[in-house]
Amino acid sequence: MKILLISFNWVEYLVEMANALAARGHACDVILKTSRVRETVGDALPALLDPRVRAHLLDDRPRGLRDPRQWLTVPRFVALVRSIAPDVVNVHDTSITYLPFGLKARRRSPLLLTVHDVALHPGADEREPRRRAWVRRALREAADAVIVHGERLREQYLAEPGPICRNVHSIPHGCYTVLRHWLRPGVAEIPRSVLFFGRLHAYKGLDVLLQAMDRVARDVPDVRLIVAGDGEEMTRRHATLAADPRCIVERGYLGNDTVARVFQQAGIVVLPYIEGSQSGVVRIAYVFGKPVIVTRVGSIPESVKDGITGLVVPPRDPEALARAMVDLLLDDARRREMGAAAGRMASEDLSWSRIAERTEKVCTALLDQPARGADPAGDRAPYRR
Repeated sequence: MKILLISFNWVEYLVEMANALAARGHACDVILKTSRVRETVGDALPALLDPRVRAHLLDDRPRGLRDPRQWLTVPRFVALVRSIAPDVVNVHDTSITYLPFGLKARRRSPLLLTVHDVALHPGADEREPRRRAWVRRALREAADAVIVHGERLREQYLAEPGPICRNVHSIPHGCYTVLRHWLRPGVAEIPRSVLFFGRLHAYKGLDVLLQAMDRVARDVPDVRLIVAGDGEEMTRRHATLAADPRCIVERGYLGNDTVARVFQQAGIVVLPYIEGSQSGVVRIAYVFGKPVIVTRVGSIPESVKDGITGLVVPPRDPEALARAMVDLLLDDARRREMGAAAGRMASEDLSWSRIAERTEKVCTALLDQPARGADPAGDRAPYRR
């Protein structure tokens, strides 16, 4: 089948999924934002994409609902969708205002919506909440099927009120194997090191981690904490972190070359989240063969085999987090064994070939079911193949 994949944020995800679907014999097109491609994979996009996948980049320099120039992108977007004439459109949840309008160009092609975060994380991005909520709601109402990345997230999504799509499938988030493109030979693991990585918002639990670090240092005096990323928590804590000799700070938006380096340097990767849905950080850790310590929030524990690929601890519990960190930092053999299991998880349970197979089944089922209103004439015949 011909599948159009659209994402304005998740470049690596779209690359992995399109490549895996193309390997299964499907014709895949991807639509991405120019700026997002530039800041994530840069010039490497052609090298990362399967040559059978066609990429289309949209210029998104005008931003914001009040900037009329953003609507100049709509005609090109509509023309792209119509020229591709996909059998199925898979779009990733976004807050881009024109997307619900532009997707009307798909005509009778069913819409598969991938929802990464069922609810917005507290403190993550609170700009223009009404507009963002409207876009998210409009996409969920227009979708013919929805993919979320975990059973807990499926339950959370289905608990939402209103006329949203109820055809919801739980399919795991795959591992970002494309990041191996940026592996650096000779980058050594820093002994007794812990990596805290990503957009540093309040829900990520940095304060809990710092409390735990004080306890860890009693048993592991040479422990090192790598804090990599940016956000309001980095701004609030930067001076303290920079002055702490135990800390290595990588501040700012990190390109994939830096991402690969800090994961190569890490001994373990810690996600002390106090709230969450799922996390791409776990998937990156697995690609680099690193065990993880996560908290029991959202669907994050669903991707961790407790005691095998990592450890699961209660949220907001610095003592439990510290014990888990000490256990892995002081047991080199166990840490290496867990790292090897994490690497296998990336190539087996969370491989894109398996995820593409499950996604393909959802797309095939969509083509056999009646439309939910994409046809303005009200024709309830099955979607075209």
